[in-house]
Amino acid sequence: MLPEDRQLKSMDTKYQFLLISSPPAKEMAFQQAKLKHGSTFAFHGSSIENWHSIMRKGLINASGTKYQLNGAAYGSGIYLSPHAMTSFGYSNRYYYDPSSQKKGSSGKQLETLAGKLNITCIALCEVVTSKELRRSGDIWVCSNSEHVVTRFFFVYDTNSATSEASSLHTETNRAFKQEIMHAVALAKKMKLDNSTASKTK
Repeated sequence: MLPEDRQLKSMDTKYQFLLISSPPAKEMAFQQAKLKHGSTFAFHGSSIENWHSIMRKGLINASGTKYQLNGAAYGSGIYLSPHAMTSFGYSNRYYYDPSSQKKGSSGKQLETLAGKLNITCIALCEVVTSKELRRSGDIWVCSNSEHVVTRFFFVYDTNSATSEASSLHTETNRAFKQEIMHAVALAKKMKLDNSTASKTK
């Protein structure tokens, strides 16, 4: 979990995580595409049961496959949005009751959030602004999975519809965009510091 001084305060949750699990090859391909086309940030929402796979493998274009969970009204690709509320809509609420879990089950991991909770999760992603990113208002679709990487993960144990974060917009809210860039810079420094520390051991 991110230390409080490195969190995005506007996201209105203390459960914030830095995602640094992108395979080196994918990160390299992303950085090369970013140099050529530029990048921006957008949210991605998904049900809690999908995040284990997303964190291990990254976001994929599941359109037309058995992994597709929602419709593809805006075409095939990874669905993103600059508007947090839109992505919250894709994060189907998960009700967790610790008493219903057997001891040692995977559900035990969620007890760190304490009690019976309604859990909602969204990620803040960096996406390459190439022609493979199609924008239809606040619905964005990227057909190239190598052009999308997850950067931050947020967990909510309250009603996301009433969270201050639901009104955030990565394109129109200048202060929030600056906050993102600051958090990304801190994350890069933290990753570099950890790498340096491991080499000196």
